[in-house]
Amino acid sequence: MNRAVVLQASPTRRKLQVLKEFSGAAVDCSNWMLSLKKPGESAASLQARTLREAKKKYGFHVQVICSLVRSLAKSRSRHFRRTTVKFNVPRNCKTFRMKSFFFVELGLYPRSRLAVPIEKNRDWDRFAGLLGNGWTCKTYGLNASLNVVAYLSKEDERPPSARNVLGIDINAKNFAYSIMSPRGAILRQGYLGQQIWRRRRHFEERRATLQSLHAIKKLKLMKHRQRNYIRTNLGQMVREVILLARKYVADVSIERLSKFKPRGRQFNRRVLTIPFYLFHRILEARCFDNGIVLSEVDPYNTSKWCSRCGAVNAGHVKGNYSQFRCRVCGLVMNSDRKASLAVAAKTFLERDGLSNQALLQISGKRVPVSGLLRSSSMTQGQTAVPLLGLERRKLTN
Repeated sequence: MNRAVVLQASPTRRKLQVLKEFSGAAVDCSNWMLSLKKPGESAASLQARTLREAKKKYGFHVQVICSLVRSLAKSRSRHFRRTTVKFNVPRNCKTFRMKSFFFVELGLYPRSRLAVPIEKNRDWDRFAGLLGNGWTCKTYGLNASLNVVAYLSKEDERPPSARNVLGIDINAKNFAYSIMSPRGAILRQGYLGQQIWRRRRHFEERRATLQSLHAIKKLKLMKHRQRNYIRTNLGQMVREVILLARKYVADVSIERLSKFKPRGRQFNRRVLTIPFYLFHRILEARCFDNGIVLSEVDPYNTSKWCSRCGAVNAGHVKGNYSQFRCRVCGLVMNSDRKASLAVAAKTFLERDGLSNQALLQISGKRVPVSGLLRSSSMTQGQTAVPLLGLERRKLTN
């Protein structure tokens, strides 16, 4: 598990001027290497071609140049205006204390080091608390705001869990969740984040009005206001998820979603703006802090699988995205809630394996769940079919 904490630096005027010059030179070096980069060239090849010349031209430490090359390989930008330079401990970065101050000594150049004092505020208290909780920091960075970024890491030593599962299905309008026990009993279902979608509609209407009036400054202010609103509400949603997981002694499971391909204006506006990555990043950090296992399952057929008869349907009802109707047994229910139920059921299958003799309890019928798994994931020579039933009973041949 990795985490980054921004530490507020309080350098003197002379040190601040040195940091500004170094940050500007790092941006120039990044743009220079970007101009020499060939299409499809790897970071190792670019570093081998430009390392010697970059050392002569800018006089940076070797690790500084390697850091710029790695950030250049990950970025898709055609021109850099700012960059974050990383320094590894102990080769070109050290930390020490003097009286009540904490310093981070950065190796800006091979024979030049600069000790940057860190202001002791809430960020510092958080950083010190993480270090005392078993986190380690072997890399520091200097960002564009001339503050020090501490990159911390900690190994996950939690054993595999056998608790309840809280499955979450992420959609454009809301996040549906279902809490299921190992026997298949549905403990609770609900929705989160409905206010985000309603507020997003307000922002879209307001943006259309401001664009017609060519109000550029107000558009920029509204963009920041919308981003802050979504981040705040995502944090509150994650807090509710953690409280539910602790109350029902459950682990959290979400779908392993990849990037969607643009299909049209309406699809792009509704689906591609889902803050899935930000939600996943915040949820992963909070689950790690609270000792909750966060697992990701394959989203294969989670929206098409019927939880009563196990049939794989075409998906949502035509003209009504929020409704699911099974063509085999006639089950009609909310598609988001059913998908969250499928995520929880699939978590038990991937966690306990297909050979587990424990059955799940969802409906009064014996339901095959093989439609939730891809054919490549089925073990060879297995004849037993996993079933879902109302009561715990043995598998029959």
